[in-house]
Amino acid sequence: MSEEKGYAVLIIAASFTLMIMPFYITFNELLTEVIKSIGLWWFIENYIAPIVARLTASMLALLGLEATLSGPVVYLNAPGGAVALYIAWNCIGWQSIVVFSAISYLVLKESPLPCYEKLTTFIVGIQGTVLVNILRIALVGLIAVWAGKGPAILFHDYFGSLVTLGWLVLFWFMSTRTGGDTVAGA
Repeated sequence: MSEEKGYAVLIIAASFTLMIMPFYITFNELLTEVIKSIGLWWFIENYIAPIVARLTASMLALLGLEATLSGPVVYLNAPGGAVALYIAWNCIGWQSIVVFSAISYLVLKESPLPCYEKLTTFIVGIQGTVLVNILRIALVGLIAVWAGKGPAILFHDYFGSLVTLGWLVLFWFMSTRTGGDTVAGA
């Protein structure tokens, strides 16, 4: 791919991401209300969020920050004092896993790929989605340590969804591009 085509693809991907962002955020809000109404939030809060907190603390430790845990709260040692990073049930990225799973179903159900390749694509995508969510949460912690609470909240509230949506677009773009053994190229 030429450099000009590479830039064109990036511009198109960025435009597409920004175009669907309002729908993605609205859909996430709808999912949140459904999960709250059926009471599943309690399971996520008490069982999944502490696991995500441990993974986030491990990621931050890999990045050189001293992190300790108390349930779903990661405490980071910062020059100005400890920073508490509360990993709420609604901030762990479960919505992106639901969205990824729905897209996977739609894309892979009609694919001529063998079942094991469809399953491999799905598993790699889920793993990538979880990793991106851990990185996104770790970034919030890093920003809180380096720049303060305000910029961390700004990143969390506005740019965190862009990171996740960017991952979803990138994954499916790479998975469905023509040529080779890809979903669309089989």
